[in-house]
Amino acid sequence: MSNSTIPDEVLNQVKDLQEGIDQLQSNVGVIEQQITLIYKVISSLNDAIKAQNELKSKKPGDKILVPIGGSNLILCTIKEPQKTFISLGSGISLQTELESSKTRNKSQIENLEHSIKQLQEQHAQLTQKLNLQRQELLQIAQKYQFL
Repeated sequence: MSNSTIPDEVLNQVKDLQEGIDQLQSNVGVIEQQITLIYKVISSLNDAIKAQNELKSKKPGDKILVPIGGSNLILCTIKEPQKTFISLGSGISLQTELESSKTRNKSQIENLEHSIKQLQEQHAQLTQKLNLQRQELLQIAQKYQFL
């Protein structure tokens, strides 16, 4: 069927639906990226907690391997195993007790897990809207036989 037999209001509706679908797909993609990034941060925090647990059994003078990035490690001698440094951002670090930084990491994980739940709820809502708009577009396409 040619476009000339499809009413203008239907063509406008199809255009609006397609724009809405494109926007919803974009938003869903952004949420998926955010969730992926948050999972990476949680993984990093869990790795830090594992390292902190390992430090509990260390004494001054013990040697450990410390990751420096890119699967590279350096051998270090522990001076104060119960002290850690936490990054505050902008190149600023703060010395703190091992248990305090571990508690901070656990709290960050809890906050991030809460953020993931919120993002998953948004994802479900947007996906539902997306499916409804796709269904509506399909119904129009079938009605006017332009599939």
